[in-house]
Amino acid sequence: MAIRIRYMYVLLFVMVSLTAHGIGAGKVLVVPPALSGSHWFPLASVGQALAGRGHEVTVVVSQDIVAKRRAERPELHFESFLDQGSRARLEVMTGQMSEMAEQPVFRIMQHLHGGLIEMTRQCDLLLGDGDLMERLKQAHFQVVITEPFISQCGAIVAAHLGVPHVALLRGDPSGLDYQATGVPRPPSYVPTIVSGFTDRMTFLQRAQNSVVSCVSPVMFQWFVENMHYDQLRKYIGEEETLVGVLAKTDVWLYQMDPLLDLPRPSMPNMLNVGGILAREAGPLSEDLELFMQSSGSAGVVVVSFGSQAKTLTMERAEVMAAAFAPLRQKVVWRYEGEKPAGLGNNTKLLAWLPQNDLLGHPTTRAFVTHAGSNGVYEALYHGVPMVCTPLGGDQPGNAARAVSRGLGVRLDFNTFTTETLHKAIIQVLTDKRYQETAARLSRLHRDQPQPPMERAVWWVEHVIKHGGLPHLRARAVELPWYQYYLLDVAVFLLAVCSAVLGSVWYRCSFVCRKVCCKSGGKLKSQ
Repeated sequence: MAIRIRYMYVLLFVMVSLTAHGIGAGKVLVVPPALSGSHWFPLASVGQALAGRGHEVTVVVSQDIVAKRRAERPELHFESFLDQGSRARLEVMTGQMSEMAEQPVFRIMQHLHGGLIEMTRQCDLLLGDGDLMERLKQAHFQVVITEPFISQCGAIVAAHLGVPHVALLRGDPSGLDYQATGVPRPPSYVPTIVSGFTDRMTFLQRAQNSVVSCVSPVMFQWFVENMHYDQLRKYIGEEETLVGVLAKTDVWLYQMDPLLDLPRPSMPNMLNVGGILAREAGPLSEDLELFMQSSGSAGVVVVSFGSQAKTLTMERAEVMAAAFAPLRQKVVWRYEGEKPAGLGNNTKLLAWLPQNDLLGHPTTRAFVTHAGSNGVYEALYHGVPMVCTPLGGDQPGNAARAVSRGLGVRLDFNTFTTETLHKAIIQVLTDKRYQETAARLSRLHRDQPQPPMERAVWWVEHVIKHGGLPHLRARAVELPWYQYYLLDVAVFLLAVCSAVLGSVWYRCSFVCRKVCCKSGGKLKSQ
């Protein structure tokens, strides 16, 4: 009898646990883009959070990096494929992007085209690995999580497997996400992701934003659709389009927050999870903690350029080192390469640093950053003002919006000098307005009914539980362009109005002629 009661308690505990989670263990497939760094961490973190809730999470990566990924995330399962060096070549090309800022447009486009070729090659090798794709089919995954940034390989994999799709992204310069959801993007107050504008644009900025909003998506979409043309027809269907594949996405998780990324139109299946990597600061290593505490009341300045740290030239490194050396504050700098000659005794170089934990440390006073979205949101979460020196991509926009909110100042990475960088850091450190604004916005950002990571995990589990969420997709994407813009209705109404006005004109003319004829007859008779 006692054993039976014990079993009943165990069963009750299991039922309560399942009810609390709302779902049993699911099978999740993560298909990250060929790019790593800031594009990999959010996907990996969501996967790890799902694994922590009992789900079986499998990640598909290239063979040359699978050992590193397993060591980083032992909670996840990994499947691999041979990519013949395309990922490594793409990493090299990505690292050169900071050097391309001063190059002619033709050279930049040539560089971009080379990157797209490598992405296409890797996607071909992934989809063409028959044994791998068969294993993925036999696994019967319940959801596929991808980042559709330029390359849409993950979405094609989800469609090929016939599995619900969740997209986790910062934004897509091709604009395919907006087409796939049917969301309008008015250029009058929605700046493009690659611009340095806010929602308060001058006339010239609105004109520029309008041109870029029209030209940039067309250019990117032509590239992206061409790179996936053969894959769509081979693995999905002859009549399928890339927009059609993306339109089947059940949930779009945007690493955005209106507090920084400004309000914009959205659909019910488009959720904001900006700051998904930010969390309470964890303990530092003993030596790093001692260094932070040794700063005293002056505090610490954290310097990090993310995955771009290894691309800094010695010239720029010397300029930065000379700017940090006179500071009263200690400096923790993520840096790879030869040690700058002008490095001060107050500066500690690290090839990798726990960025979130450092920004959340009570001695941290400022953050010098390239304005990558992950770093900007971690600084926002911990209330740390910034000196932004954007390199490219979405970074100029991130910097512009951070500055517009009063979170810091912005410098041009290619032109700042030792004096201007030092002056900007001192300005952020000494002007109380930056500290006060950062603290206020941090409180606003944290004051949410659900942390961004919990929100992301809840929606993924919601998709698993119900096998997809087609009821959240707007029908806008299914409409032909002339119906979407109501051109057929406009033509019909114009025709009706023309017919009515024509009829009235004809009747008035007829009455006038009759009256005139009668008047003329009377005059003749007189």
